[in-house]
Amino acid sequence: MTWTAVEPWGPPCDADDLTRILDRLTSWTPLDVDAVLDDVADALDDVPPAGHDIPLLAQRLHAHFARLSDISLAAEADEQNETVALILARRSNLPAASGSGEPATHQSHLRQLGWTVNELVDQLVATGCMKGTG
Repeated sequence: MTWTAVEPWGPPCDADDLTRILDRLTSWTPLDVDAVLDDVADALDDVPPAGHDIPLLAQRLHAHFARLSDISLAAEADEQNETVALILARRSNLPAASGSGEPATHQSHLRQLGWTVNELVDQLVATGCMKGTG
């Protein structure tokens, strides 16, 4: 029997890397699908939100879309599902809501955001990348 030399084990990360990982883990919050769907419902409701509520709701929908996009890319859902890839491609066509302009323009933008976020949630649930509600 012959013995071969084995390199001694070393940790995969140094202290700075471990600190950064710990910081990210402790600051992470799970995705609240119910909150996402509540915001989608507010955006798509027959009665539009009050004008002063639209910017904050649009900001939350953009944040939801960004987070869902990250989930999609991490799970490679865009490579497995053409619909997901098309929805993610729409991101560049969803401009941030501006403070000026007609209220109808803001409501239209909000509805477009709401539909897009809703479609992405549906596709991610259908592809098994995330769980739905209930």
